Amino acid sequence: MASPLRVLIIGARSAGLLMAHVFKKIGISATVSEQDSSPTARPRDWNFGIYWAQARLEEILTPELNAALDTMQTDPAYKRHAGSVLPLINGKTGEPLKDLGAPYCLRLRRRPWLELLRGGLDVRFSKRLAHISTVEDGVIATFTDGTTESGNLLIGADGAHSIVRQYLFQESPQDALLLKSPILATVAITTLDRGAAAAIRKLNPTFHMTLDSNDPANWTFLIVATWHSEEDTGLQGDDAILDDLRSRAHDLTFPFKESLATIPRGTKMWHTRMDYWPTKPWDSRGGLVTLAGDAAHSMTFHRGQGLGNAIRDVAELQSRLGAMASNTPAELAKAVQAYETDLWPRGYDVAMANLENSIRLHDWDSVTKSLMLTEGLSRVGERMHGASGQAVFGTP
Repeated sequence: MASPLRVLIIGARSAGLLMAHVFKKIGISATVSEQDSSPTARPRDWNFGIYWAQARLEEILTPELNAALDTMQTDPAYKRHAGSVLPLINGKTGEPLKDLGAPYCLRLRRRPWLELLRGGLDVRFSKRLAHISTVEDGVIATFTDGTTESGNLLIGADGAHSIVRQYLFQESPQDALLLKSPILATVAITTLDRGAAAAIRKLNPTFHMTLDSNDPANWTFLIVATWHSEEDTGLQGDDAILDDLRSRAHDLTFPFKESLATIPRGTKMWHTRMDYWPTKPWDSRGGLVTLAGDAAHSMTFHRGQGLGNAIRDVAELQSRLGAMASNTPAELAKAVQAYETDLWPRGYDVAMANLENSIRLHDWDSVTKSLMLTEGLSRVGERMHGASGQAVFGTP
């Protein structure tokens, strides 16, 4: 008698956990291995938006999980509605540029969202992938702690710096590398002065991140500032990054300049160049090893498309799994290969479209031609197929 199918998922983030739920629903065992030691091992927490993939997410999740989504929002009391918008504002003058339609959008707090998804799944922490090998109808994952796991499919959902992607391109390592965009970003998760906090929240009732408090001085904001630069800054240290951020805000209007000025010294800051990886076809070893989420299509974030495309990855694979004639290794491999046929052109197109959008957003001469202004937060940029507890300050 044939052994039951088993799937190995690398990465306990959105794509990996959603994949595990899909396999659980159809009765295929799935184990999720995460290199972090715990769900809170990384100091940076953030939030992210779902703008067009709500229906696909509903396909994936059980009714019980779908019912809990609203409690995962940056403001759990916020009621989603058809008229929701993301306002674009001229940071120097305060003039509204455009309201981007975001009907029924979700803005999710990362840690509660992932905690919700982990429920009922086999998730193992402190499991850093060291090696992958394939055998007939199977794959073996070896971890740095010396343990091994075997299955019929391994899915790399281990983020932009994917180890699984490196394995798939071991014959041409350069093809797995992230590419550097010309956009730098500084990120802070912080409280603000009471007046600045209240003013930021007044701009939009959902595109912010708050804790459960009535005092604006206790609200927590995710602030992201980005700018175009071919040269790296060399910035190191939280206060040095903060000082640089404040210097870039000197000609912004209220409440943006004040928001950055009131970030407390000593706040943890992150500064990086934005990376991307336009999807390239990979050798899945006959449908035994594949990718999903940021591992499959890392992109710049200005249009909030990353999570939506990760959700679409999972929903597309779920559709292929539903077409399997039987739960056999051969049928599973066929489903994976059909999934990849959809993902490869879509991932490339979306990554490149979002890169172009990010570049245009930082150039006043072409900002009106950016996808952000012409198409908003909708699903566009695919040749084949046709926002935020977050204050984003972009400077051309």
